[in-house]
Amino acid sequence: MSPFMRYYTLEDHPNVAPNSYDVLKSFKSIITKPCSHSISKKGYSGVARFARKKELRDHYPSPLDYNISTFLKIIHKSKYPFNSNSKRQTFISNKIPGPGMYVSIKRKEPTLEHSFGGRVKMKLGVNLKCCSRNTDICKICEKKPIGDYWHLQNEIFLCRSCMSKKYEKETSSNRRKLGKFQKIRDCSIMHQHDTTTAKIWLMHPKKTVQWIRREAYLSTYFNE
Repeated sequence: MSPFMRYYTLEDHPNVAPNSYDVLKSFKSIITKPCSHSISKKGYSGVARFARKKELRDHYPSPLDYNISTFLKIIHKSKYPFNSNSKRQTFISNKIPGPGMYVSIKRKEPTLEHSFGGRVKMKLGVNLKCCSRNTDICKICEKKPIGDYWHLQNEIFLCRSCMSKKYEKETSSNRRKLGKFQKIRDCSIMHQHDTTTAKIWLMHPKKTVQWIRREAYLSTYFNE
């Protein structure tokens, strides 16, 4: 029994048993009966709230208080897709292999010859032999080579036709020996000497330099 209940109930409890307690008699014996209403309308103690209660007003209906229109907006189907009648670009199959499917070749540059602090020289694609009279003779056919030919340490000479025939007939071991031969040509294509040390240019020196540089660059891609 709580203290509140003990205060308003009789101290004498005769014949207290289940279903034997007279509630009405106990209530009438109370000297100070509880009020049926609140003493103060503003609350109790110093924390009472004296402001007026704010009235809540709903300016919009709550969910499920209204029905969505069952008539949907009519959408007309476009005559062309994405409202565009321009021609589509046809797919062109690309036969070029993708990345990783081929070996990328680095850009080659002409080889340079260094001489320990001296002047740097570009390695020519074909060695040039400047002389007043060319006395080189092919070792196999014993004829004077025409145009470009091959040499080994400027002692053994082979013309182009003999070199190609010998290269096809020889075995792989002998082909390595033929690989030591270098290409050479005389200077008759650029200038003439007429049995003297003087030069008579057959083409402009600037064009000659451009031609030699172009040949040196292309020689890095071709191995003859």
